[in-house]
Amino acid sequence: MLRGSCLLQYAWWKVDGFRRIDMKRFLTNLNSIVAVLLAFVLVQMISFLAMRNPVRMNLSGRTYYQLSEKTRNLLRDLEHEVRITVFFQEEHALHDDVKNLLAEYEYHSRNIRVEWVDPARDVALTKKLAGQYNLTEAQVVVFDVGESFRVIKQTDIAEMKRVKGIKEPVITAFKGEQAFTSAIYGLIQGDTPKVYFLVGHGEQRITDFDQMAGYSDIGTALLQDNLEVEELMLSGEKGIPEDAAALVIPGPSKKMSSIEVEMIEDYLSRSGRVFILLDALKETGLESMLERWGVELRNDIVVDPENTLRGSDVHIRRYNAHPICMEMNSIVQFILPRSIMPSEQAGGSSEDRPSVVPLFFTSEKSWSEMQVEESTAKFEPEKGDIAGDDSERPISLGVAIERGASETMLDVQIRPSRMVVFGDSDFAGNGSMVGGNKDLFMSALNWLLEREELIAIAPKPIEEVRLSLSRSELQKLFWINVAAIPGVAMVLGLLVWARRRK
Repeated sequence: MLRGSCLLQYAWWKVDGFRRIDMKRFLTNLNSIVAVLLAFVLVQMISFLAMRNPVRMNLSGRTYYQLSEKTRNLLRDLEHEVRITVFFQEEHALHDDVKNLLAEYEYHSRNIRVEWVDPARDVALTKKLAGQYNLTEAQVVVFDVGESFRVIKQTDIAEMKRVKGIKEPVITAFKGEQAFTSAIYGLIQGDTPKVYFLVGHGEQRITDFDQMAGYSDIGTALLQDNLEVEELMLSGEKGIPEDAAALVIPGPSKKMSSIEVEMIEDYLSRSGRVFILLDALKETGLESMLERWGVELRNDIVVDPENTLRGSDVHIRRYNAHPICMEMNSIVQFILPRSIMPSEQAGGSSEDRPSVVPLFFTSEKSWSEMQVEESTAKFEPEKGDIAGDDSERPISLGVAIERGASETMLDVQIRPSRMVVFGDSDFAGNGSMVGGNKDLFMSALNWLLEREELIAIAPKPIEEVRLSLSRSELQKLFWINVAAIPGVAMVLGLLVWARRRK
């Protein structure tokens, strides 16, 4: 009886122990399952928050594909679907750059649709689209909105140069964002602004294809920027055409008649936009009009020994805080420029008085040379030369003028008159379209046309990292790699061998 009772108690103890073990194991497993579920829920919550509030960082060190604020705003407000067809081969030097840049456009707008076509592999599709878009060459990007389209060539996307010893051209500046945003902006705007170039007084001609002096490259650039261009001769005309969005007067070498000047000033008074490029030592007939608009013209040539290569050129590096210059990051080269400065009488608070803002300046070591007939330029203040180190009135080579910007009538904003005056016309010639020359011309024209969306987009220079070593440094590097490093390894090996022998 006692043995049976002990066996019964032992059995109960065993069963109770197993129950405790099972309960403990159950609680442990349950705790693990709950922890896994909580971790899963936490990961899902983090993923949800990351999708709703994405943060993107560029860790590559390159800024070629970072879109400007102007482009992001344009894409954010984009209401039309933009179809982009890229005709680039994978082996092309610009393929990856174009692909990465267009990925940014797709990211910032759901209305961007990109299709890639390889001209070498997709022959049938290429022929079909080439007929549709009137393509005559490959390596282009086509922007299509509704029934309108724009073709962007590879020369519009990047600046390239030939380097001796390298078969393929080297990319010096990437202009993809500038070209693509301009294409989208032009297509969604619909109307094409018309820009007239004045002729008849020895001006630069957009029909002149001379490699140095012609303006044909500027004419082509305006067409690519969705602008219509046409030459205008005022003789026989009653005034500036009503459809003129802007009038460009590029380097007149002959004096205009008083009637022609009156036509130009009348156009300005009607909220007109005029871009004047004046060369040194030229009397144009515009002097009195510009004086009334607050511009001081001097019969001089600006000399800047600190910013010149040949003596006759001036490299512009100092820019004022103005929309035309706010994104200028390249050097602009003027040839024998004249000073263009705000008149000392241009100030005041009258609403009808024009606001004259200098755009860029020469260095403090420059001066305004008045004795232009002398063979050697020399600063002589007693003869009227002005020094560039005058903090109150530094020498400027260009001004932006605006009048009527604050005028209102019956709560309606009146469109202001705008004018830009530069002290050189050769800087925009076919032989001078290097560095920031083209960018400065286009920025000034876009400001006149109130196309501020396109002003702040400048080409992005390609950063090259080069290691330049002298002959002695190369010799040191040679002996370090050939003798020193192998020698140290050999000595250490001999020491280890000798120690093991002992």
